[in-house]
Amino acid sequence: MRSLGLKVALPSYVPPSFNADTVLVSAGRENVDSLRYLVVYQNLSADKCFVIESASGGIGDLPSGPRSYSINSPIFGKSVLEQGLYGNAKQPTLLSQWLGEENGPFYRFVGTGVIPELSNCSNVTPQEAVKVSQSIRYLN
Repeated sequence: MRSLGLKVALPSYVPPSFNADTVLVSAGRENVDSLRYLVVYQNLSADKCFVIESASGGIGDLPSGPRSYSINSPIFGKSVLEQGLYGNAKQPTLLSQWLGEENGPFYRFVGTGVIPELSNCSNVTPQEAVKVSQSIRYLN
């Protein structure tokens, strides 16, 4: 990911028994503004998962869900974790607003069902999702 010029940031905290399971990287053909990565974290014994997603640009605001949880990142400042129907989710899930510097790159927590990679597992609690989101740090 670094060889593509993308600043890598990942959580310094993940819930017990979770491991990074899959890393997916994509780069647009025309410019650096379309660099993206997903890191899938799973706890196979508890059938729970989440993703930390990064995008170098082209993001937008997320509509508010019926429940919102404050995120206060020491690196990226204040944001919000939303609970609602997003992406491909068929039941309420968790999705944070994008975190990042003004010109990117940007990072967010993605809960189950939002993307196909998270279709066969269940969410962590909103409190755990906030804790994970607040712990996102740049890798050296």
